[in-house]
Amino acid sequence: MRIIVCVLLFAITNFTIGQTNNQFQSLQYDKVIMYDFEGGKGADLYIVDEKGQLARSITKQVTLHKFTAMKLSAKLVDNKSYGAGTSACFIPHVGFVYYFKDKIIAHVTICLACNRLASSINIEAQQQGKQGKGKDVYYTLDGLSNPFRQFLNGLL
Repeated sequence: MRIIVCVLLFAITNFTIGQTNNQFQSLQYDKVIMYDFEGGKGADLYIVDEKGQLARSITKQVTLHKFTAMKLSAKLVDNKSYGAGTSACFIPHVGFVYYFKDKIIAHVTICLACNRLASSINIEAQQQGKQGKGKDVYYTLDGLSNPFRQFLNGLL
């Protein structure tokens, strides 16, 4: 039993190396569900809309195991999860919703086609390569890295 606990602590420690403040791991949540949905223009743009309602076009859902949810939370804020280029389509089909007592507390919408991620929580790691100032600020290469895409594809 002690070996299992040591292995889990080692794994969690390794996931936190190179991260900024992990806003997702500091959330008090009891469930994370991965959704497959039809996003894009004329459809649900995000997994959760501005009224806090789930997308109407959900086709599949899977509740993540607690360890997988912790790993996702760590990867979402890891600087190494970003830094690739993006395209402009944003037609998402994957969403992750964090719940506490069946209430939505955070959500992430991902378009693997254009390599973009939109989150209800500000992710500092996405804001690498800051250019400009004031309202003209933008971030270069904020797309998902290959290792992060491989992790996401493994979940799919």
